[in-house]
Amino acid sequence: DAVIGAMCAVRKNTDAAEKMKEMVAKIGLMPRQETIVKVVSTMRANKDIWRAVEMIDFLEKAGFPVCFECYELVVEGCLDCGEFVLAGKVVMAMTRRGFIPYIKARQKVVEGLASVGEQELSSAVRQKFVELKS
Repeated sequence: DAVIGAMCAVRKNTDAAEKMKEMVAKIGLMPRQETIVKVVSTMRANKDIWRAVEMIDFLEKAGFPVCFECYELVVEGCLDCGEFVLAGKVVMAMTRRGFIPYIKARQKVVEGLASVGEQELSSAVRQKFVELKS
C-alpha cells in the first residue's frame, strides 16, 4: 500500500495499477480502500479514465469490494472527459451494488447520454434510478 501510495503521489498511475494488480492477483492481498481511492484519483487526474474503470472491474471480479467513493470518482472522471456512455455503464454497475450517485452526477450522466444520441442507455439509467427511488 505504501509503495502504491508513493507512486500515486508522483502521478505514476500505470505503475500503481500494475502493482495493485500484482498485489491482488499474484500475492492475494486485499488493498485498503484508501489505496484504491488514491489510484483511481491519480488515474482521474491523468485523464486515464478507461484504466480506472478497468481497475474497478478487475477488483470486483477478484472478489474485492470497491467503495462508493471510487465509483463516484470514476463517474466524475468520465463526465470530465466527455465519456458519457462509459459513465452510464459505470452508473449501472454502481446501482447493481446498491450505490446511488450524487444528484449532480445523475443529471449530468442522463443529459450527457441524451446529448450524444444514446436515448436507450439514458432511459435505462433513468429507469434504474426510479427503481431505486432516487
